[in-house]
Amino acid sequence: MRAATQKIKKQSLAFVGWILSCTAINILFLRLTAHLNLPIYLDTIGSIFMSFVWGPLSGILVAVLTNIIYGFFIPDSICYSLIGVYVAIRATYFIIRDNKTIKNLIFFIIESALVSGLFGIAIQWLLLGEPQLEYISETARLMAGMDEKRYVIASFILVIGLNFVDKLITVMVAYGMYKLVPVEKRTQYRISKWKQTPLTNAQRKEITQTKEKGKTSLMIKVLIILILVALFTSGVLGVVSTRINYEEAKGRGREMASDMSRFVVTNMDSRYLEIFAEAKTEIFNYKGVRYQQYNEMLKSLTDSIPLLERIYIYYKNPEGVFTILDTDEKFQSSGIVGGKLEDTDSFFAFIGDDKQSIRETIRDFGYKISSYNVVKTDDPNSSFYVIADVTYEDYASFLKRYVIKMILAFSGFFCLIMSSGILMASHNLVYPIGSLEKRIDTFMESIEDQEKLDESVRELEKLDIRTNDELEMLYNSICQMANTTAEQMRSVMMLARSNEKMQAGLVATMADIVESQNIDSKAHIQKTTAYVRIILEGLKRKGYYTEKLTLKYMKDVEMSTPLYDIGKIKIPDSILNKPDALTDEEFEIMKTHTTEGKKILENTISTVEGENYLKEARNMAAYHHEHWDGTGYPEGLHGEVIPLSARIMAIADTFDAVTSLRVYKDAASYQDALEVILDGSGTRFDPKCVEAFEDSFAEVKNVLRKYS
Repeated sequence: MRAATQKIKKQSLAFVGWILSCTAINILFLRLTAHLNLPIYLDTIGSIFMSFVWGPLSGILVAVLTNIIYGFFIPDSICYSLIGVYVAIRATYFIIRDNKTIKNLIFFIIESALVSGLFGIAIQWLLLGEPQLEYISETARLMAGMDEKRYVIASFILVIGLNFVDKLITVMVAYGMYKLVPVEKRTQYRISKWKQTPLTNAQRKEITQTKEKGKTSLMIKVLIILILVALFTSGVLGVVSTRINYEEAKGRGREMASDMSRFVVTNMDSRYLEIFAEAKTEIFNYKGVRYQQYNEMLKSLTDSIPLLERIYIYYKNPEGVFTILDTDEKFQSSGIVGGKLEDTDSFFAFIGDDKQSIRETIRDFGYKISSYNVVKTDDPNSSFYVIADVTYEDYASFLKRYVIKMILAFSGFFCLIMSSGILMASHNLVYPIGSLEKRIDTFMESIEDQEKLDESVRELEKLDIRTNDELEMLYNSICQMANTTAEQMRSVMMLARSNEKMQAGLVATMADIVESQNIDSKAHIQKTTAYVRIILEGLKRKGYYTEKLTLKYMKDVEMSTPLYDIGKIKIPDSILNKPDALTDEEFEIMKTHTTEGKKILENTISTVEGENYLKEARNMAAYHHEHWDGTGYPEGLHGEVIPLSARIMAIADTFDAVTSLRVYKDAASYQDALEVILDGSGTRFDPKCVEAFEDSFAEVKNVLRKYS
């Protein structure tokens, strides 16, 4: 136990080391290509290498971890994690194939490049509205000119082409690294996730796919639960986080507007503002140096801060409201410094009595957040208002952009969660339970064959389930029960064989008693038993009476054959061995051997309850003189109402009687005897039994020669 624990701990440490190393490889190549300004990334070498050696989950983990870490350098990197996840999964499917040919390797490279390129450029257009890399955008523009559709197509072609170069180098490097890992290490790492004896692909497929109509496999149920939980959790978190982020973004917008208006106030001298108010000059003609400095400062603020739409300063006195400074394009081109504002109603509605205030205005494209600071002058009736406008998109636009980012960012985590859940569920639950169920089925099917039963117990123990939970305890209990059952079945079978020998001896003794009364019945029992066996096997081969002809039934009928004439012990020897033809009265007495045999065997059955072979012996004794067309005796049964064992016995008894020497007749040839059987087909005998007898006649002749 301690050795197993140490082994698991060692494998866990090795796994963590590989994860960190392969992640470092991805980051290293990513930083190297960025430093050299190369048009490729090489950021999936570690992911592919990890998938080659350890399997899909480890490759996915490296891919997601790489994008998380690189997100500290480029925030949107996490949105590209799905590309690494896809490549890691495809790498696993390539490496587990039996035919890892150059053709398949090239197909893997082309497929990875195509999917990565399409997905990568699609993400860039969704997030940025254009290719991420400037030289791709410029090259595409040169190729397409001013045609936007051609520009998009050119961008896709360029990105896919560069991805082909990227994946060609990436896959070849990762495959070369994989080949350097010793085969025994690769095998050890790949099977480390198993909690039992590893299964083949065919065995896993058999377990996860149920063949019964209307039933769903356990793997599908686990997968559905994982998907529902992941989608529900991500949906709730997405809605909540969207609203929280939107409100926080609006809060930051308020702070920005307030900070900007306050910043301008603290960096301007009110004395100059009063001078500017008196200018009454068009802005492009106003030469005031200080004014130009202030104007450039405000424009640089609005240009450098994306959400800052406008900064402007108004002067209010009893005569009206006048514009002093404004970064609006219209004012910058034709505005008048100190010009009177025409629409003062909206201004006075906007301005309150506070020295500093914030107002929010809903517009077609979103929100405008305005903050103003009041700069008092010596005149109590006049003031300067420094106003900063920050624009923010509406919630619908924000939600659309945020959801796209969330989906892209979460997709990698979703794949990681799903693959982790599937791996844990499959190796800790689905595969062990499925394997156990298959072994138990095999055990139950071999319950009557001791050799197969022992083999099924050995196969069950080879399963070696070690989930370290209640399932492992159940497995150990089943193994113990199977061993106990196998030993008990061994004892039962030994007892059954002993009982069978005793029964066979009893049957032989009773048959000897019957045969000893008939002076002309040399080898009669042996021959009729052989004929019955031949007909049974012939019916089985031809597919007749398949539901009836089980191995147990065939064995019972064959064992019962020696007793079919047991009723003759009640017939006087004078009639049984009479050399002349029987009178009508004597024949009626002879016919009673069927009913007398039935009585004898029914009495025996009542004392040996449950012995089916005696029930078939009773049927044969009672009805072997019944005819297919209903003209026989003792009850005049017809067709399949006559028990099958009796219909078979009728042919065997008749054939032996015709080919045997009697005190009252000579033996006929086997060909003449066959004609008698064929003539009786459909009238005296069951046609199917006759057909089986005729088809196996070579075997019949061998029996006849053996005992002649």
